[in-house]
Amino acid sequence: MKPRVAIVGAGILGMSAAYRLAQAGVSVAVFERSRDLGGLVGSFDLDGRPVDRFYHVILPTDDRVIGLATEVGLGGRFRFRPTKVGFYGDGRLFSMTSPLEFLRFPLFGPAARAQLASFVVRCQMTTSHAALDDEPLLDWLRRTSGRRVTERLWKPLLDSKFDGRYDDLPATYIWARSRRMATTRDRSGREVMGWIEGGYQTLIDALERRIRELGGKVHPGTAVSRIVSENGRATGVIADGSFVPADFVLSTLAPPQTRTLLPPDLAARVGPDTCRYLGVVCLLLRVSRSVSPYYHLNITDRRVPLTTLVETTHVVDPDHVGGRLLYVSKYVDPSHPDHDRSEEEIETAYRGYARTIFPDLRDDEILASSVQRARVTEPVHLLGGAKRIPTMFPAPGLALASTVHVYPEIVSGQAVLGVSDKVVPGILDQLGSERRKAA
Repeated sequence: MKPRVAIVGAGILGMSAAYRLAQAGVSVAVFERSRDLGGLVGSFDLDGRPVDRFYHVILPTDDRVIGLATEVGLGGRFRFRPTKVGFYGDGRLFSMTSPLEFLRFPLFGPAARAQLASFVVRCQMTTSHAALDDEPLLDWLRRTSGRRVTERLWKPLLDSKFDGRYDDLPATYIWARSRRMATTRDRSGREVMGWIEGGYQTLIDALERRIRELGGKVHPGTAVSRIVSENGRATGVIADGSFVPADFVLSTLAPPQTRTLLPPDLAARVGPDTCRYLGVVCLLLRVSRSVSPYYHLNITDRRVPLTTLVETTHVVDPDHVGGRLLYVSKYVDPSHPDHDRSEEEIETAYRGYARTIFPDLRDDEILASSVQRARVTEPVHLLGGAKRIPTMFPAPGLALASTVHVYPEIVSGQAVLGVSDKVVPGILDQLGSERRKAA
């Protein structure tokens, strides 16, 4: 009889893990509360066209994503294009796409620009995060890029990303982001970003087909209310009120969500959660023309309380999504009031923010719109976070794997697949050990 694994969550982590386990001869069952698969990387219908719920990008160096997609028959579906990066600061727009533009950064004089250039080089030459994990981010930025650069560039960007709370973060955050984004440039120095036709949903759908072909089951619209245990061991899940027995349970939900599912004997085996979390509020606009010349816009002018504006159709095919897509996005604490404001209030406010930057955006150019929100999208690791990454295997028969295990990397499809690559061998090893003992 095949060993049985129940997986909670059908995002890219849950679906990729289910696929790998099914390939190894495991009987898998994936449970997803939403009627749609994909989680945060999934698509939704925007006035008759499927579009990404939130913006995502694939880099040419994302070998795990490209490799998995190729394996399930999607290798020819990638499209990579040169893109531009912009800044909005002091009430004006400027490009930061080429190395020359970087060296001419208009918010700084020559001395500060030289410090900033030196800082970027230093990040690329630093290959280990060990020393940075215990170093306060702001202290490190002031020491390595100078006070002026820190005050006028880094602090506004950190404020926009972390909803004003960043004084207890490690230096790894800017270091890791700098190193990842450096991989977007080709040999000529152009920034290149990519898309898989149909978005990550295409990959999720292909994984679902493969899982079913291998005998696995996928249950959208099926909520898991509890992980069941006996004598300190996970034995299955309660899904839509029914007990589903399993030899192993894998939860891919964020720790705050998983904790609500654990019985006391399993919860006692799980250590304290040492992370904060970020949510996101996003107004998605489909417009009739390109609004921004940039794929991604950094905002240092905090009179505009957004994290970024992303016009994904500089990479995504506009014909596929029915026009140009502009994501007007703000990362926020899970308790932020924007999570509870009406969609009409969010749309009015966020359109106003977008028009502050792009005043020529007209109502008659907006073809469709939607407000998308998620209270928990990614963890925020605090100082010394590397030493407090929770174990993936806190109790017999139980695996907990989520974006909390992405560190010091930046959360991305590439990084999440790395978590899947770690948890699957551990599950197979434990299942094999138990079968050997039983024999």
